[in-house]
Amino acid sequence: MTQFSLFGAEATSPSLDDLDGLLLAGAHWVRSATGARLSVVVADQWRADALVAAFAERGVGGDDAVVPAPSGLGVRTAFAPDLVPHAARWTRGANEGLPLGFRLGPGGLRLWAIAAGRRDDVGYLLATAEPDDPIHQAAGAQLSRLSVAAVSLAQRGGPGWRVTSDKRLRRLVELVGPAPADGADHWPSGQPLRH
Repeated sequence: MTQFSLFGAEATSPSLDDLDGLLLAGAHWVRSATGARLSVVVADQWRADALVAAFAERGVGGDDAVVPAPSGLGVRTAFAPDLVPHAARWTRGANEGLPLGFRLGPGGLRLWAIAAGRRDDVGYLLATAEPDDPIHQAAGAQLSRLSVAAVSLAQRGGPGWRVTSDKRLRRLVELVGPAPADGADHWPSGQPLRH
Protein backbone atom coordinates (compact mmCIF):
# COMPACT_ATOMS: atom_id res chain seq x y z
CA MET A 1 0.00 0.00 0.00
CA THR A 2 1.35 3.41 -0.97
CA GLN A 3 1.25 6.34 1.42
CA PHE A 4 0.79 9.63 -0.37
CA SER A 5 2.82 12.67 0.59
CA LEU A 6 1.38 15.53 2.60
CA PHE A 7 2.91 17.71 -0.12
CA GLY A 8 1.74 15.68 -3.12
CA ALA A 9 -0.91 16.48 -5.73
CA GLU A 10 -3.70 14.93 -3.62
CA ALA A 11 -2.88 17.18 -0.66
CA THR A 12 -2.87 20.47 -2.56
CA SER A 13 -5.78 22.41 -4.00
CA PRO A 14 -6.05 22.44 -7.80
CA SER A 15 -4.48 25.59 -9.21
CA LEU A 16 -4.09 27.16 -12.64
CA ASP A 17 -0.33 27.04 -12.00
CA ASP A 18 -0.63 23.24 -12.31
CA LEU A 19 -1.16 23.73 -16.06
CA ASP A 20 2.59 24.43 -16.29
CA GLY A 21 3.11 20.66 -16.21
CA LEU A 22 1.34 20.37 -19.55
CA LEU A 23 3.81 22.79 -21.15
CA LEU A 24 6.56 20.32 -20.23
CA ALA A 25 4.56 17.68 -22.13
CA GLY A 26 4.38 19.79 -25.28
CA ALA A 27 1.23 21.86 -24.75
CA HIS A 28 0.79 25.23 -26.48
CA TRP A 29 -0.99 28.47 -25.70
CA VAL A 30 -3.42 30.20 -28.06
CA ARG A 31 -4.77 33.68 -27.39
CA SER A 32 -8.00 35.32 -28.52
CA ALA A 33 -10.00 38.43 -27.76
CA THR A 34 -11.82 36.51 -25.00
CA GLY A 35 -8.81 35.01 -23.24
CA ALA A 36 -6.25 32.26 -23.66
CA ARG A 37 -6.52 28.51 -24.21
CA LEU A 38 -4.04 25.73 -23.50
CA SER A 39 -4.00 22.68 -25.81
CA VAL A 40 -2.08 19.41 -25.61
CA VAL A 41 -2.17 16.24 -27.73
CA VAL A 42 -2.45 12.95 -25.85
CA ALA A 43 -2.33 9.35 -27.07
CA ASP A 44 -5.16 7.76 -25.07
CA GLN A 45 -8.79 8.40 -24.18
CA TRP A 46 -8.14 7.97 -20.43
CA ARG A 47 -5.59 10.78 -20.63
CA ALA A 48 -8.08 13.04 -22.39
CA ASP A 49 -10.80 12.23 -19.84
CA ALA A 50 -8.47 12.91 -16.90
CA LEU A 51 -7.36 16.25 -18.37
CA VAL A 52 -10.95 17.31 -19.08
CA ALA A 53 -11.72 16.62 -15.40
CA ALA A 54 -8.59 18.53 -14.32
CA PHE A 55 -9.58 21.54 -16.44
CA ALA A 56 -13.09 21.50 -14.96
CA GLU A 57 -11.63 21.33 -11.41
CA ARG A 58 -9.64 24.46 -12.18
CA GLY A 59 -12.60 26.34 -13.67
CA VAL A 60 -11.32 26.36 -17.28
CA GLY A 61 -13.22 23.45 -18.80
CA GLY A 62 -14.96 23.96 -22.13
CA ASP A 63 -17.67 22.40 -24.28
CA ASP A 64 -15.27 21.36 -27.07
CA ALA A 65 -12.50 20.08 -24.78
CA VAL A 66 -11.51 17.00 -26.86
CA VAL A 67 -10.96 17.12 -30.61
CA PRO A 68 -9.32 14.69 -33.06
CA ALA A 69 -5.62 15.31 -33.72
CA PRO A 70 -3.26 13.68 -36.25
CA SER A 71 -1.36 11.81 -33.53
CA GLY A 72 -4.09 11.26 -30.95
CA LEU A 73 -6.58 13.50 -29.19
CA GLY A 74 -6.29 17.24 -28.74
CA VAL A 75 -7.39 18.27 -25.26
CA ARG A 76 -7.92 21.94 -24.54
CA THR A 77 -9.22 24.37 -21.99
CA ALA A 78 -11.88 26.92 -22.77
CA PHE A 79 -10.75 30.37 -23.85
CA ALA A 80 -10.65 32.01 -20.43
CA PRO A 81 -9.61 35.46 -19.24
CA ASP A 82 -8.04 33.86 -16.14
CA LEU A 83 -5.54 32.07 -18.38
CA VAL A 84 -4.17 35.25 -20.03
CA PRO A 85 -1.48 35.90 -17.37
CA HIS A 86 -0.44 32.23 -17.47
CA ALA A 87 -0.10 32.35 -21.26
CA ALA A 88 1.84 35.62 -20.97
CA ARG A 89 4.35 34.00 -18.58
CA TRP A 90 5.16 31.35 -21.21
CA THR A 91 5.13 33.57 -24.30
CA ARG A 92 8.16 35.38 -25.75
CA GLY A 93 6.90 37.18 -28.85
CA ALA A 94 5.53 34.48 -31.16
CA ASN A 95 7.33 31.67 -29.29
CA GLU A 96 6.85 29.85 -26.04
CA GLY A 97 9.65 29.98 -23.53
CA LEU A 98 10.36 29.10 -19.97
CA PRO A 99 8.99 31.62 -17.44
CA LEU A 100 11.43 33.32 -15.09
CA GLY A 101 11.51 31.62 -11.72
CA PHE A 102 9.68 28.55 -13.03
CA ARG A 103 8.80 26.03 -10.27
CA LEU A 104 6.82 22.87 -10.90
CA GLY A 105 4.56 21.73 -8.08
CA PRO A 106 3.02 18.32 -7.41
CA GLY A 107 -0.18 19.28 -9.26
CA GLY A 108 1.82 20.21 -12.35
CA LEU A 109 3.82 16.99 -12.09
CA ARG A 110 0.56 15.02 -11.94
CA LEU A 111 -0.77 16.73 -15.09
CA TRP A 112 2.54 16.06 -16.86
CA ALA A 113 2.26 12.37 -15.94
CA ILE A 114 -1.34 12.26 -17.15
CA ALA A 115 -0.46 13.86 -20.48
CA ALA A 116 2.84 12.17 -21.26
CA GLY A 117 3.92 9.64 -18.64
CA ARG A 118 4.34 5.92 -19.21
CA ARG A 119 5.98 2.87 -17.71
CA ASP A 120 8.77 1.17 -19.59
CA ASP A 121 11.07 -1.79 -18.94
CA VAL A 122 13.47 0.13 -16.72
CA GLY A 123 11.34 2.73 -14.95
CA TYR A 124 8.93 5.53 -15.69
CA LEU A 125 9.24 8.01 -18.55
CA LEU A 126 7.89 11.56 -18.47
CA ALA A 127 7.97 12.63 -22.12
CA THR A 128 8.84 16.10 -23.36
CA ALA A 129 8.28 17.60 -26.80
CA GLU A 130 11.89 18.38 -27.78
CA PRO A 131 15.20 16.93 -26.65
CA ASP A 132 17.71 19.27 -25.05
CA ASP A 133 15.73 22.50 -25.47
CA PRO A 134 15.37 24.87 -22.48
CA ILE A 135 11.96 23.46 -21.51
CA HIS A 136 13.31 19.89 -21.58
CA GLN A 137 16.28 20.93 -19.43
CA ALA A 138 14.03 22.80 -16.98
CA ALA A 139 11.82 19.72 -16.67
CA GLY A 140 14.82 17.69 -15.50
CA ALA A 141 15.86 20.39 -13.05
CA GLN A 142 12.36 20.48 -11.59
CA LEU A 143 12.29 16.70 -11.16
CA SER A 144 15.57 16.95 -9.24
CA ARG A 145 14.18 19.76 -7.10
CA LEU A 146 11.23 17.49 -6.21
CA SER A 147 13.66 14.65 -5.28
CA VAL A 148 12.81 12.65 -8.39
CA ALA A 149 16.10 12.94 -10.28
CA ALA A 150 15.86 11.33 -13.71
CA VAL A 151 17.97 10.48 -16.76
CA SER A 152 17.54 12.59 -19.89
CA LEU A 153 16.61 10.70 -23.03
CA ALA A 154 17.10 12.42 -26.36
CA GLN A 155 16.06 9.77 -28.88
CA ARG A 156 15.63 6.11 -27.96
CA GLY A 157 12.48 5.99 -25.85
CA GLY A 158 12.40 9.79 -25.60
CA PRO A 159 12.58 12.65 -25.64
CA GLY A 160 11.88 12.87 -21.95
CA TRP A 161 13.13 12.06 -18.48
CA ARG A 162 13.28 8.49 -17.15
CA VAL A 163 13.00 7.79 -13.42
CA THR A 164 14.80 4.52 -12.70
CA SER A 165 15.53 3.93 -9.01
CA ASP A 166 13.02 2.34 -6.64
CA LYS A 167 13.44 5.19 -4.15
CA ARG A 168 12.77 7.88 -6.77
CA LEU A 169 9.82 5.94 -8.20
CA ARG A 170 8.29 5.75 -4.71
CA ARG A 171 8.80 9.50 -4.35
CA LEU A 172 7.16 10.07 -7.76
CA VAL A 173 4.14 8.00 -6.70
CA GLU A 174 3.87 10.01 -3.47
CA LEU A 175 3.85 13.26 -5.44
CA VAL A 176 1.48 12.39 -8.30
CA GLY A 177 -1.07 10.47 -6.23
CA PRO A 178 -3.30 7.64 -7.43
CA ALA A 179 -3.81 6.78 -11.08
CA PRO A 180 -6.74 8.38 -12.91
CA ALA A 181 -9.56 6.10 -14.06
CA ASP A 182 -8.33 3.56 -16.64
CA GLY A 183 -4.75 4.85 -16.37
CA ALA A 184 -3.25 2.36 -13.90
CA ASP A 185 -1.28 0.49 -16.59
CA HIS A 186 0.52 3.71 -17.52
CA TRP A 187 0.94 5.17 -14.02
CA PRO A 188 4.10 5.00 -11.91
CA SER A 189 4.18 2.15 -9.45
CA GLY A 190 5.75 2.13 -6.00
CA GLN A 191 6.61 -1.56 -6.48
CA PRO A 192 10.32 -2.43 -6.75
CA LEU A 193 11.73 -2.73 -10.26
CA ARG A 194 12.83 -6.12 -11.53
CA HIS A 195 16.51 -6.08 -12.45
